[in-house]
Amino acid sequence: MQFSRQSAGPTESDHELTIAPMSVPDVSAVHAILKQSPEASMWSEASLLESTSMGTAWVARMNGTVAGILIGRGAADEFEILNMAVGIMWRRRKVATRLVEAALERARFAGARKAYLEVRASNEGGISFYKRMGFQETGRRPDYYARPREDAVLLVLKLKGTDP
Repeated sequence: MQFSRQSAGPTESDHELTIAPMSVPDVSAVHAILKQSPEASMWSEASLLESTSMGTAWVARMNGTVAGILIGRGAADEFEILNMAVGIMWRRRKVATRLVEAALERARFAGARKAYLEVRASNEGGISFYKRMGFQETGRRPDYYARPREDAVLLVLKLKGTDP
């Protein structure tokens, strides 16, 4: 599944944004994005390589350059976003929005009725972003994260087009 979108800002040229499954050649670029994203979970290159075969990891590319990553997993009628990050130079260009939209569309197609995720309690920008996407806070997991130790905020979204 691949999506394209043309976007232009007032002082930038047009950019081609595509969302596609993550492949082995994407792993080093994805790892670099995770290194510059302390709000995301740091995964090893080996874990990222493994996720390329799972079918639930996507990259966003701007003009062919890896700009962001979303890794999820489905189980029964649920989908969980495990990790997401956007490279610093690609932020505020709808990359995260398009990654989440593509993942949720795929999850719906696979039969998911709800999507879940956890986010660091200190990640106010991330929490705000997910709430704008329609997610609702359902609770907290105390001391879920290490380095630094902090709570996780639990968020859920009922997927449109699914029965109650």
